[in-house]
Amino acid sequence: MTDPAGHLRAPQCLGRRSLLLGGGAALLLPGQAAAKRRTSTLGLADTTVRKELARDYASTLRAVAAMGYGLFGFRLASYVANDPSEPTPQDKARMVRDAGMAVGVVRLGVRGADYDRQFDQAAAIGANIVALTTAPIFIASRTLGQTTRAALDAYIPQLAALGEKAKAAGLTLAYHNHWYDLMPIDGDRPLDLMASRIAPDLLSFEVDLAWTWYAGVAPLDLLAALGPRVVSMHLKDIDRNHGTAITDHAVTPGSGEMGYAALMPRIARLTRVTGYVEVDNPEDGLAAARAAMAYLRGR
Repeated sequence: MTDPAGHLRAPQCLGRRSLLLGGGAALLLPGQAAAKRRTSTLGLADTTVRKELARDYASTLRAVAAMGYGLFGFRLASYVANDPSEPTPQDKARMVRDAGMAVGVVRLGVRGADYDRQFDQAAAIGANIVALTTAPIFIASRTLGQTTRAALDAYIPQLAALGEKAKAAGLTLAYHNHWYDLMPIDGDRPLDLMASRIAPDLLSFEVDLAWTWYAGVAPLDLLAALGPRVVSMHLKDIDRNHGTAITDHAVTPGSGEMGYAALMPRIARLTRVTGYVEVDNPEDGLAAARAAMAYLRGR
């Protein structure tokens, strides 16, 4: 929720039930009171099947479409410099449509990206939403998510300028949160500052439910607080006993601690935006995508 200054507030009670329900559980976004309780089209984020895509992009997309996914979100360029395995955005969009899916949220590069070029590419392939996976300041040090308040304050105007460029290209810029975006820096959470300092027409949000939960924030509260600025969601679960790295704790919806069976109906009351299954580091990406689809379609 928000305080009088417009900042998002973390829930005070961090028990499992309060994290699940949150203060936003009984709220409806404007114009959504009559939304039907049905499962929306599900999307898949390319990270889930990145190993399979590297081997055969087109056949992987066909397998994903056969599972029932209607949208596929993908990066506009590799996150690793000079990666020869990445098809062009145009080829990716063609293969997505050939497989019977629609182009979903596309993702900007983070380090050294040519944003002007990537906005042009996104518009050319018919994308509507471009997501920034994280702010460069959060990957500049040896510790992921660690930055200074000075660096954050200096970056926010740059993010606003990026939103201006996206808007000029006819696109919506969405910032994707991680857990560290909801951890205070000198008293303020980065996501709060982005939301309060950047106009809604320049910055929207892609809410990652699991990373929100991991930060100790109720996903429903964050969705309610951001309201219509939420244009996309990432769906995954958290299992802190799975693997050792934080990204290893990301598992398929319904196989962790978040209580998706109760969470999803409440989300449907708050927003109708598309949810994209994203499992950060699965052993078998296609198996993870299949399990997620089976679980979510059964809700």
